Amino acid sequence: MKRIVTLVFVVLACSLPTSAQEDPQADASVAAASSSSAQPSEELASPRASFSAFLSAMGAFKSGETARLADAVEVLDLSGVPNAVRAQVGEKAARGLSTYLDKTEWVELDKIPEQWDRETYVWRRSKEGEISLTRNADGRWLFSSKTLGGLEAMLDSVREKDFVEGIEGSGEANLTLADGVRARVPESLRARTFLLENWQWLALVILVVFGVIVDRLLRYLVGVQVRRMLGRVSKRIDPAVASRFQHPVGIFVMTLTWYLVLPLLDLPINATKVVGTAVKVLMAAAAVWAVYRLVDLVAAYFAAIAVRTESKLDDLLVPMARRALKIIVVAFGLVFVAQNLDIPIASLLTGLGLGGLAFALAAKDTVENLFGSLTVLTDRPFQIGDWIVLDDLEGTVAEVGFRSTRIRTFYNSMITVPNSKLVSAAVDNLGVREWRRIKCHISVTYDTPPEKIEAFCEGMRELVRQHPYTRKDYYNIYLNQFGDSGLNILFYVFHKAPDWTTELRERHRLFMDVIRLAQRLGVEFAFPTQTLHIASAPVGMAGAPAPKPAAPEERAYEEIVTLGRKEAEAIVREAWGKGSQPPVDFGQPDRIRPVEFS
Repeated sequence: MKRIVTLVFVVLACSLPTSAQEDPQADASVAAASSSSAQPSEELASPRASFSAFLSAMGAFKSGETARLADAVEVLDLSGVPNAVRAQVGEKAARGLSTYLDKTEWVELDKIPEQWDRETYVWRRSKEGEISLTRNADGRWLFSSKTLGGLEAMLDSVREKDFVEGIEGSGEANLTLADGVRARVPESLRARTFLLENWQWLALVILVVFGVIVDRLLRYLVGVQVRRMLGRVSKRIDPAVASRFQHPVGIFVMTLTWYLVLPLLDLPINATKVVGTAVKVLMAAAAVWAVYRLVDLVAAYFAAIAVRTESKLDDLLVPMARRALKIIVVAFGLVFVAQNLDIPIASLLTGLGLGGLAFALAAKDTVENLFGSLTVLTDRPFQIGDWIVLDDLEGTVAEVGFRSTRIRTFYNSMITVPNSKLVSAAVDNLGVREWRRIKCHISVTYDTPPEKIEAFCEGMRELVRQHPYTRKDYYNIYLNQFGDSGLNILFYVFHKAPDWTTELRERHRLFMDVIRLAQRLGVEFAFPTQTLHIASAPVGMAGAPAPKPAAPEERAYEEIVTLGRKEAEAIVREAWGKGSQPPVDFGQPDRIRPVEFS
């Protein structure tokens, strides 16, 4: 895209009216060049070779071989130019240096030494600056950074001068869009009031406003396209997630617009360094930011899909994948931005290598937590939403990350548990229980007749068989202990409930039926009390009570069992006449309350 824009403006610049002639020096330089694809870096062993390589490359560039401009840039010492704008500054400096040479004097290559013992060769020096070459560490002779630093002042000194006689044609190819603007704007806009020419300040303001318009327009278009791509799932995604993605995308395109148009304004080299670097770094940061927010958007999309699936593994994987991708984006983003700021990444990585042992010791816990998270993924001891007991902690699993797992307690606090603890700790997952146990002792008074106890136990068994949420294939209800205050009946029953609230509701209903059964059978519950009994005198002694009449014949076992079943069936018919209730639903209060009795 950048090359297309550059070609368009080069064509426009070449179409500007001019009276220049062809450049014989350029033609000679091109003829002397063995090939347009020659590598100038191999021909820079002396000041004369570097001058010849530069003139040859610029001559070919003026003749229409635009790719040769990069060869001319190779002859410039750009070590002091930030990486972010090195290409822009190099191209501008090459064209500016060529223009200065064409307006100063004919370059006689024979007078430039083939061998030079010193580190610097000065070809021309004036009060505005100097044209000099320095020998690089690898032996190449390059136009010095001092030459590039004073290039703007030297160009200002020859701006109104004509090209040297015989090489006027070189000026035609050097004309840019900025030169065309300068030729057409009034003198007041060409004046330099502060640092830049007035028309350049005006162009910068227009460029900023245009970039802001592009930013707003693109945000709207991206929002429409994102909603269209997400489809129905977009209704279940927080709109703020999509909004946070649109913002950095708009900033990125805005800075990209500035980055592409700024070279056309022909800003001075020092201004190009500052403004160009700032724009490039802002564009890189916006790109990293946009990718970071894109991870949130993609994760929200898959999280909305995971909610609709029966498996809870994807509910656990989506947050972990989101965090992993964010870490990768931030790591690569920091390296990318640091490169644009010319921060020596290699030296930083070398420092990390030297301190690797200390880093490994400091990251010991982090590595353990990472293995803990892998254990959760492979063994799957629990899933999101499970009720677990971990040592003295109890609650539901809210989130599983790479370093820790978050548990929401029943008093609504959030506990963060390092994943390394999950490797060795015993996790009691109550959320995967198929049945929920009820174990208690029902104590009746010692004066309760055995037939009533038998009827009461059988009646409770029938309640278990009749209740819709109880387990029918395994339950134990028997007289189990002789307690201090009464006879203890073991009540060992299982409920099948989808959640804890439903379990509590069904336990309540079952216990209420047990109380009603006891009332119907005349069974009294024992209280934790102590009773003092005074023994009476034996029968026949003075003051002894008269003997009791013989007790009637005890009822048969079948009759007792039948009585208990009938009473239990009567209770169930009264309480469950309308059928079983569905699980608890907090949106419908009638499905929360237990059944009411008249």
